[in-house]
Amino acid sequence: MSRKFLSILIIFTFLLSLLPMNVHAATVNTNVTIHKITGTTEHQATFGELTNTTPPTGDPISNISFTYWKVTETQFNTMKNSPGSYQTVDQVTALAGAPVGTTAKTQADGTVTVNGLAEGYYWFIEDPSTAVATSNAVPFGLDLPVTNEAGTGYITDLHVFPKNTLEATPIIDKDVVSDGNKSATFDIGQSFDWLIQPTTPKGINEYTKFTVTDQLDAALTLSDPSKITAAIGSTTLTPGTDFNATYDAGTRNLTVDFTTAGLQKIGSTNQTTGLTITVPTTINNQAIMGKNISNTAKLLYDNGHGTTGTESMATQDNPEVHTGGKNFVKTNGSGTNLQGAEFVVKNESGQYLQQDSTTLVITWGDRSSATTFTSNSNGQFEVKGLAYGNYQVEETKAPTGYTIPTNPLTAFTVDSTSYYTDATAVTDASTAATATPLEIINKQSYIPNTGGIGTIIFTVVGVLLMLTAIVLFRKRNKAS
Repeated sequence: MSRKFLSILIIFTFLLSLLPMNVHAATVNTNVTIHKITGTTEHQATFGELTNTTPPTGDPISNISFTYWKVTETQFNTMKNSPGSYQTVDQVTALAGAPVGTTAKTQADGTVTVNGLAEGYYWFIEDPSTAVATSNAVPFGLDLPVTNEAGTGYITDLHVFPKNTLEATPIIDKDVVSDGNKSATFDIGQSFDWLIQPTTPKGINEYTKFTVTDQLDAALTLSDPSKITAAIGSTTLTPGTDFNATYDAGTRNLTVDFTTAGLQKIGSTNQTTGLTITVPTTINNQAIMGKNISNTAKLLYDNGHGTTGTESMATQDNPEVHTGGKNFVKTNGSGTNLQGAEFVVKNESGQYLQQDSTTLVITWGDRSSATTFTSNSNGQFEVKGLAYGNYQVEETKAPTGYTIPTNPLTAFTVDSTSYYTDATAVTDASTAATATPLEIINKQSYIPNTGGIGTIIFTVVGVLLMLTAIVLFRKRNKAS
């Protein structure tokens, strides 16, 4: 080796020693993809998870954002040793100053990516969501870059998996007339309320869909769609603003759709009081006497974080209403049915039934306006559309040749078997067999004959008495 070359080598080595040691270090930036998933356990991440070759199981959670800071090593260690004390913006800002930024919301697959994070220490917190019940691996810190599994370089596309459990999804219940009541009875045309009661879990203010549907039975008539109401406890929700109620008479489908404003109002109200949707209906003349009319509802929802569903009512919780009737037959008690007897019906309050002959709608009033029921050629008549209970039928006119009983009232009861023996089996009311009718008996009138031999005898006796009196009177005059 020449002296000249050796001198150059020594000079070059000396110059290199004067340069900073990190001049040869490459700048490593890391893309961090956050996967928001459901889960309850926290564990040390594997290299397969960090590189997303073996991700942990869990359902994605959308619409969650994160705020993050670049911090010093000392700050990082302080927060890592006590993460529960550094999980809000105020807590971290008090230690580390203003955040670097806030991520976008996680997508439908639960991911959001922060690109190009330079070497250093970072602290991430999850932005508040009322839909989140518990969090695991949140908040979390990163010491970047992270060495790869082989130890030969760095992971430039890093994946982390903070977990949450979400608040319970809603369920739905329904009652009739009052809370907890599952059965009620009514006259045809009598108005009553169904109470639809979906639960309102925490985070409902973040829901993007909360819709109740109800298909009314053919035997039910929606009294007035504009009178459908909704309330959360004592707070009445405003139709058209907080919810929209629509009804399709053709399909008989009722829809109550809650708006964003309505869900915000529900979410800000004391949710232990419960949401109640009130739907006023009546039983109509399509009802089968004694057969339960069931009415259920469904809830369609999207919690805004990737969980959607349709919630139906439990079968045992289905509420029902019913109306009934009674069959009668007028006889002479000896096998002859009597036509032309007239009756009115009275309830336990002393009011008389008034009924539209076409719609069968019932009202109650005084006797002067009571509906008259007349026995037909077979001696039969019937009363339909009565709420279950006790009544009296009052005979107001006897058949020709018969006498109204001295007590014209006959008690009867309406229940599930008073019109049909088994209403549950009835599908076609026009051909179904009715229950045995209640027999009402009249006695035939007895009127004594006039102008017979009885009057002749009285006449002869009277004449004889008169003649005897005349003879005696004459004899008395001659003697004097």
